[in-house]
Amino acid sequence: MEYFCKSCGKRKGDDQDWLLGFEGSGGPRKVMKYAIKLLGKWDDQRASEANAVHFCSTACQDKYFWQNYGDENWAA
Repeated sequence: MEYFCKSCGKRKGDDQDWLLGFEGSGGPRKVMKYAIKLLGKWDDQRASEANAVHFCSTACQDKYFWQNYGDENWAA
């Protein structure tokens, strides 16, 4: 399976350390409209889950969150 950075579109190579997170409420309680959970490390098995988001760097992760969720703290 191929993975692409959610922010810049870069393709993931085999030897690259990327960041993995999950976007959306996904749970039965749905307290928040949008929720984001970052794993802190890459997980090949979970990377293909439907709500997974992939980032090639911390800078791309921060840019994505700032642009999509408007929280300036992410871009610091």
